[in-house]
Amino acid sequence: MFKNYLILALKVLKRKPFYTFISLFGISFTLMILMLLTSLINATLGENPPMSNAERMIIMPTMERTRTETDTILNVDTVMVAGVARYDSTYTYEDDVTSNSNNPMSYKFVTENLLPLEEPQYTALMHNNSHIDGYLEGRKFSFSPYYVNAGYWDVFDFNFIHGARFIPEDIEQANKVVIITDKAADDYFGEATASVIDREMEMGGVRYRVRGIVDRPLSDNPLVGGDVYLPMTTLDNRELTSEALYGGFWAAFLADSPADLPALQSEINFMAENYELPPDSYYDKISLFNSTPRDGYAQALLQEKDPVVARRRLFIPVTILLMLFVALPLLNLINLNIGRVAERKGEIGVRKAFGATGRDILIQFVFENLVLTFIGGIIGLVLALSAISYVNQNDLLGITRLSSTPQVFLYFLIVVLFFGFLSGILPAYRMSRANVANSLR
Repeated sequence: MFKNYLILALKVLKRKPFYTFISLFGISFTLMILMLLTSLINATLGENPPMSNAERMIIMPTMERTRTETDTILNVDTVMVAGVARYDSTYTYEDDVTSNSNNPMSYKFVTENLLPLEEPQYTALMHNNSHIDGYLEGRKFSFSPYYVNAGYWDVFDFNFIHGARFIPEDIEQANKVVIITDKAADDYFGEATASVIDREMEMGGVRYRVRGIVDRPLSDNPLVGGDVYLPMTTLDNRELTSEALYGGFWAAFLADSPADLPALQSEINFMAENYELPPDSYYDKISLFNSTPRDGYAQALLQEKDPVVARRRLFIPVTILLMLFVALPLLNLINLNIGRVAERKGEIGVRKAFGATGRDILIQFVFENLVLTFIGGIIGLVLALSAISYVNQNDLLGITRLSSTPQVFLYFLIVVLFFGFLSGILPAYRMSRANVANSLR
């Protein structure tokens, strides 16, 4: 039965090549765009290495310092008399005036107040300088350096191609070692092989020994978007000895499970609320931005403090737009299928006259549409993979690279089946219920 349906479906597609071409073009182009969008979303917000544990993670990029003062405000009411503004009444009232400042945190603050927290399973600390220059045989390279602690490699699950991670002694002794991405290794050494391990890199006038090589992350997430990773104690000594609250450090915490995130956030907020500022501080309290990676992405993009509001304002419109993007070509395919099926009324009438049931007709037309959509899906998949390869090889999106992970293929398969079934079921159902006599006229 399956073989007969398949042979019949292929013959029907050959019967009207122009219609088949239009349908395949619409299906393949739409599915290609959907796969590219899915790849981009997966690379940016998906749980891929080194962000595989994002559902158990809290990020803390900044500290907000605030000062609240009560001020007396004069309010003057005016009225218009013959087109001229005149004073009507004046009164004063008191109101709170708040000034604030947002910055990353200092080395002293993160080591003295964040590392001792009890709720996190691991705590990652990182300092992202803008760039560091590397030199080799007269050639100059520019890298994005991350200065990190040993816990950084526990929170973020980088895939080590060669070598190993930092050990606590590297941090304690400020050892001149470095972990680099495969791209940085290719740029600097011309290869990303095991032979690079233990070779030296000259950066910022200092020679570092390569400890490990990791896969470059898919996205430019500021938590993991470095080229080279150095022990945080090799930072400029002025950063390490500063007494200020603000500096250049971020933090990220990994909980035992997603259920532990509220307790972790409560501990962070409690510490911030009870933190004693120096007597000479202009500000009177601090708060620590802390959120999950997805909520933090929405908050940073929309400049919204409330994570629930930020998530709703970002993801609901994006979801609606994606649904509309899918719905428009889907409606077009349904219209094409209705026209195609209507042209085959005679064939349907003959089949029913020889004993075919409405169920047989329904299965036949749905199957034909699934075959058409599957062929279009294969074409769309080939086009999408070619586009992903071209974009990634030429770094058209900067650091961000489109992914072709198993999750993306799964999403793609679901979309193909969705297209094939929905665009075929309605016209097939209508024709399966057609009257034999009317079909044969």
